[in-house]
Amino acid sequence: MRKNLILLGFVVGLVAACSGSTATGAPPANGTPPAATQAGATQAAPVATDTTAAGAPKELDPCKLITDAEAAAVLGKPVDPGQPPEPGASTCLFTTTGLSLDSIEITVLDLAEFKPTQKSITGLTITRVSGIGDDAYYISIGAGHVVLNVRKGQSVFSASVLLKGASDSQLMASEKGLAMLVLGRI
Repeated sequence: MRKNLILLGFVVGLVAACSGSTATGAPPANGTPPAATQAGATQAAPVATDTTAAGAPKELDPCKLITDAEAAAVLGKPVDPGQPPEPGASTCLFTTTGLSLDSIEITVLDLAEFKPTQKSITGLTITRVSGIGDDAYYISIGAGHVVLNVRKGQSVFSASVLLKGASDSQLMASEKGLAMLVLGRI
């Protein structure tokens, strides 16, 4: 779990350090969410609060944006209940039971952290994608490490799936499916 947080922090730090104008790359050919994600739990996870003011971001609890059953459907195995790594954290981790490192991270971000026009740099690829929220982009450092950042209005979140043996395109499709679930709740 800590490895995922460190990796996510590294990726967010790299993106924040970059400056530029145009994202590179192309969206995945198959942007449809996997059937397991669509067939997840029948009960929707509640959102923490309503909009605080017209146009202001909602106060979101990352552990209530997807259910444990939805996380298990994406990972293909049972998960421990989603929990923040520390009290008050803006990230929620859903990890598989047992010794596996497979996991899902849902993180609520500040609007200022959403930078879809950052230029890709060596080892870090930023790819804008359409059809997800008001704006969205993937950050990839390759080798199975992909994060999807999504903005809806003033609310911003990221979804990251770590699944041993999955290709980047499979991870991207899973993250898109999770993002669509979250978007229906904010």
